[in-house]
Amino acid sequence: MASEKFMILDPAYRKLQKLKELVREENASSKISAEIDEVIDLLKARYDYCEGITSDPSKDLQQLMHSTFHHQWQNDHAEGKLSRVPSTIMMSGKLEAQFLRSLTSLCNAERVLELGLFTGCTALAFAESIPEDGKVVSCELDPYIADLARSFLDKTSCGKKVEIMKGPAKSSLEILAKKKEQFDIIFIDADKKGYITYYKTIWDLGLLAPKGTILVDNVLFHGDPYSKEGRTGEIGQSIINFNEMVRKDDRVHKIMVPIRDGLMIIRRKEDVDRQK
Repeated sequence: MASEKFMILDPAYRKLQKLKELVREENASSKISAEIDEVIDLLKARYDYCEGITSDPSKDLQQLMHSTFHHQWQNDHAEGKLSRVPSTIMMSGKLEAQFLRSLTSLCNAERVLELGLFTGCTALAFAESIPEDGKVVSCELDPYIADLARSFLDKTSCGKKVEIMKGPAKSSLEILAKKKEQFDIIFIDADKKGYITYYKTIWDLGLLAPKGTILVDNVLFHGDPYSKEGRTGEIGQSIINFNEMVRKDDRVHKIMVPIRDGLMIIRRKEDVDRQK
């Protein structure tokens, strides 16, 4: 069933919840309240329907998701292992993970670069869709989370394809560029304020392979880019600035997909426009 954590990303859902409360406070008609409930149920039903039709993740991926949801994050924070308690909403769910797997397969990708690992859900999804000799390089700032992800991935059959780089993502990009590495898919999902820097660095250092694809997560960040609520402050504004920069980038073909918290697919224009 649809998770409230996922639905809360949608400003329309949040507004409906506020309207429902307002109807209750104003003692409005029960018919109005019932109609609002039906709309909320429809939003949830659409999410559940899409997930229900989508192929189930592998047993390894399901176990990794389960381990993430049930990990004792509060204890880690209390013991000083983490500076803050992360939200499991940071993890790609079934629908997005399977969508990324399909894109990886369509691109015939062999090498994937991921900026922002968390517990390894997306890294494993990519790893399961590349050849045995393929590689996923995942960059993670927090050393404890990187080690935790490593422990989760080591319990899977494809986890060996994932190499984890600890430290700031920009530094990792520079290290990879010095090694002359290039990637068929680059997935940006690290700190949102750094998106513009990562995007520019990828192009400046030539990290995207010929006919490669850049995927960017959270481009509809909590609805702020289109609702203008300003709910997420500077972070939301950073996403708005990033989206606008890509919109104006004439070198690339881009499409924004309203899946989960928004996903942008970016390719070189010449790889999409084949007109003579």
